[in-house]
Amino acid sequence: MVSYVKMAAMITLCIFIPPLGWLFMYKYSTFDRKTNFVLAAACLAFFVYANISAGNVENIFSGKGFEQSLTPEQFREKFNNASKRLAPNLGIEIAEPLNVVDKNFTYEFAPKLKLVGTVDGEQITELKIFTEPQNQDESFQVINVLGLLIATLNPELDAEDRGEVFRDLRMLKEVSTEGTYDWTTSRGWAKYSVHADKGKSTFTAELIRN
Repeated sequence: MVSYVKMAAMITLCIFIPPLGWLFMYKYSTFDRKTNFVLAAACLAFFVYANISAGNVENIFSGKGFEQSLTPEQFREKFNNASKRLAPNLGIEIAEPLNVVDKNFTYEFAPKLKLVGTVDGEQITELKIFTEPQNQDESFQVINVLGLLIATLNPELDAEDRGEVFRDLRMLKEVSTEGTYDWTTSRGWAKYSVHADKGKSTFTAELIRN
C-alpha cells in the first residue's frame, strides 16, 4: 500500500516535474495502469493550467528567468507562490518572515529539515538545506522541498530540465540514511550541489551574479 507521503511525493513530482513524476509513478505506484494514466494526465493538465495562470508560459518556452538578485522576503514570497501552485496539498510553506541576523537567516521546515540562507547586503548569495532523513517518508519530504526550491530559483526551466537537476544530483537514488557522496550541477544563475556523509545531507544552491 502506498503511504500518504509517498503518494504526495509522486503527485507533486507529476505536477511540477512531469517526466520525473512519471518515472517515480512507474517505479513506486501500486495503482493499475488505467488509474496511473488518468492521474498522470490530470497532473499534466494542472501543470499547464498553473503555469498559464501564473503567466509563466513565456518563460517556459523562451527560457527567460527573472532578475539575478533576490532578497530573503522576495525568496519567501516566490517559494510560497510555487508551493501554492505546485504542491497545494502538502502544506509546505515558509510561514514566517526570514529575519537576517549576522548575514544569515534560518527556517525549519521540520525538526531535521532546515533552511539556512547567506545574505550579502540585501541579496541572497547562497541557500543551504540541512537534513538527516531517517526513513523513506522523510526522504520524500526532502525531495518535495528541494523540488520547490529549484522551481523557485529557476522558473525558466521546463519540466524536463527540472527533472535533469534531480538526475544530475542523483536525488531520487541517493537521498537516504546511508552513503557518502558529492554531486554538482548548474542551471541559469544557480549552482546546485549535494553532499552527504553518515546520514547527514546538505543541499546547496549558490546564486551566481553577473
